[in-house]
Amino acid sequence: MKVTAGRRLKRGWMPLKVTEVITENHDTRTLIMVNEEEGCRAFDYTAGQYLTFRFDDLAPKPIVRSYTMSSSPCQEGYIAVTVKEIEDGFVSKHLCTNVKKGDILKARGPIGAFCYDGSKDHKNLTMVAAGSGVTPFVSILREYAPLLGSEHAPEKMRLLVSFRSTNDLICWKDLESLGKHPNIEIVTTLSREDRRDSGFLYGRIDNSMLAEVIGDQCDDTTFMTCGPDVIMDMTVNYVMSKGVKPEHMKQESFA
Repeated sequence: MKVTAGRRLKRGWMPLKVTEVITENHDTRTLIMVNEEEGCRAFDYTAGQYLTFRFDDLAPKPIVRSYTMSSSPCQEGYIAVTVKEIEDGFVSKHLCTNVKKGDILKARGPIGAFCYDGSKDHKNLTMVAAGSGVTPFVSILREYAPLLGSEHAPEKMRLLVSFRSTNDLICWKDLESLGKHPNIEIVTTLSREDRRDSGFLYGRIDNSMLAEVIGDQCDDTTFMTCGPDVIMDMTVNYVMSKGVKPEHMKQESFA
């Protein structure tokens, strides 16, 4: 990970003010936030990192949850997290149904090393995700799309992402736009809806789909995967079988 000189860091818990709530789909929301004290994004981070949030009033004891930023560092005025409501997810339900514009959330960070490192990683970057596991890759794609081919950026990026249906797409306008870049490939499969007539793949990510999208030439590519364990394990096993070294296979559990 490249850290620039004079990087701004915030110590301790920050008050983040929600300035906008974007509905991504029926169970997913993006929260746009700024630092309440400074009215902007008051810290620097690397695409793929996350914030840890603390909720003091939802239960007798404080609850802590972490969410990856779906915004990228190039979006300087704010940060965003994209949250999918999960079954029995107390905090995710609160964020998706109760939080509104003007609310203050308490967070600390940035944290994490699930990032592209231009000094160590290969120039080709392939990402594999399912559902809300796409959010760190939205951040990475947003950050590096205008920088492809430069010193500390990939030359090409590819994303394979699985959603249940077109009703479950996350950050879709951004993914569609990013996929028009000549050196970015976005491959989307739907596991419960056949929309092959609209350019989607159909079915769950499996070894045959990985072979179709990734192929056999993996020695010049760094891989990142995020989502359910079954998807991550399958991706790791597939690329390792193609001779990819462990240092070029990154994974992040995503709840």
